Amino acid sequence: MSTYIYGIDFGTSNSSVTIWDAEHRALVRDHRIAGVESSFMYFPYTLRKDPPLIGDAAKLRYVQDQMRGRFFQAIKTILPNRTFEQTIVNNEVYLLEDLIAFFLRHLKGKADLVTGQDVKRVVMGRPAVFSLDPAEDQLAQDRLRRAAELAGFEEIHFQYEPIAAAFAYEARIRQPERVLVGDFGGGTSDFTVVQLDPRRQGRLDRANDILATGGLPVAGNKYDSATMWHKLTPRFGRGAKYDSWGKQLEVPSTLHRQICQWDQIVFLRNAPKLDLIWRMAKLSDNPVGFERLQALVTENQGFALFQVIEAAKIMLTTDDVAPILFAHPRMELDERLTLDEFNANTADLTAQITAKLDGFMREAHIDPAGIETVFLTGGTSLIRSLRHEFIRRFGADKIRDGGEFTSVGDGLALSAPLFFPELHRQTK
Repeated sequence: MSTYIYGIDFGTSNSSVTIWDAEHRALVRDHRIAGVESSFMYFPYTLRKDPPLIGDAAKLRYVQDQMRGRFFQAIKTILPNRTFEQTIVNNEVYLLEDLIAFFLRHLKGKADLVTGQDVKRVVMGRPAVFSLDPAEDQLAQDRLRRAAELAGFEEIHFQYEPIAAAFAYEARIRQPERVLVGDFGGGTSDFTVVQLDPRRQGRLDRANDILATGGLPVAGNKYDSATMWHKLTPRFGRGAKYDSWGKQLEVPSTLHRQICQWDQIVFLRNAPKLDLIWRMAKLSDNPVGFERLQALVTENQGFALFQVIEAAKIMLTTDDVAPILFAHPRMELDERLTLDEFNANTADLTAQITAKLDGFMREAHIDPAGIETVFLTGGTSLIRSLRHEFIRRFGADKIRDGGEFTSVGDGLALSAPLFFPELHRQTK
C-alpha cells in the first residue's frame, strides 16, 4: 500500500485536498490540487443516471441551464439533521451520504492523479461542534465516515478543523507559542488553544499539546441570512399590511423568514404558499414587493441572489460600501449596503460567537493574557466586526492570519503522523 495520506477539508462553502508523503515526511505540492474548490454540486435535468458536476463547474452549468436542474450548496450543514435522510434527483434516490460521497470522490480523484495511486488513507476534517446535541453531533460524523467509505477510502480518521489549522500555522513559526486558533467557515465557528512548537511537528503524540477545543454552529452563512432579512426582505413585502374584514393586518413574517436561506426557498413552491403570495400581491399595500417574491420563488432565483449578497459581504471586508445589484426583470434590485449597516444587522451573530469564545476560555481556565498568538483562519474571519472583537480582547500585535481557505486542509495532512504512526515507523 502507498505511503500517501490525504487530508480532506470538506467545508460548508469551500473544500480542499492536501497530500502527505509519509516516506519523505512532507506535503506534496502540485498545481492540480492547489487552492480550494467551491462546495457546490449540480445535477442537470436528465433522464440518464449521470454523475453531478462539482465545484465551480457546477455553479457555471447551473446558471447556464437557467437554474432548471438540482443544485446543492452547504450540504455539510445537513449532516447533523436526522430528519433529512434521502432525496430524489432525476428519479434516483440518494442518501445524504451518497451526495457527499460524490464530492469526496471528486477530491480523491484529483489527488490520485497527482500520486498515481488509489490512496485508501485519509484524515477528514470535522468542526469542533457539528451540533450542540451530542447524538446529532455523532450522527454527523458517522455520516461523513460512511461518505468517505463510499468515496473509496478504507482507513479514515477525523481531526478537529481548528486543530488542523493550528498545525498548519505551526509550520510557519520558529519558536514555541501558545496559540488560540479561530476557524470561521460558512457553517461553524471553532476555537482551539494549543501549545505549538516547530520542533514537535510530525511527532506521534500531540494530545498534551491540545489544551482546549470548542465551537458553535454560527458562521458566514448566517451573516448572509441576516443581510437578506434586514436589508432585502422589505423589498419582497416584509412589513406590508393588508385589509381583512375591515382591519389592517401585517403580513405574517413566516414567508420572509424562509427566504433568508436560499436552499429553503424551494419549499415555498407549493400551492398554498404560492396562493398566499399571489393574494398578497393583490391585497397588500406592497404589491410590487410580493411580485418580486413571486419571481424569487417561481423562477428559482434564490441561489443567484445569495451569490450577490455574499459578494457584498466579501467586499465589506475591505470597503465601507458594497452594491447589491440584481438585474432580473421581475425583481430588479439596486441597493447600497454600508459597513455600519452590515455591522448593525449582524451584531447579534458576532455577539453569539464572542460570547462562546469568552465562555470557552473561562471553562478551559485559560487567561487571555497567557495567549501569545491568535491565528484566525476561514473566510468569515475576514469580517471586520468579528476581527475587531479579537483585537479588543487580545491586542492587534497578537493577531496572525493567512491561508484563510487552505490552512485546514494542509493541517489535516500534517496530522497524518498522529493517526498512522505505524506507517511513519516503517519509513524511518
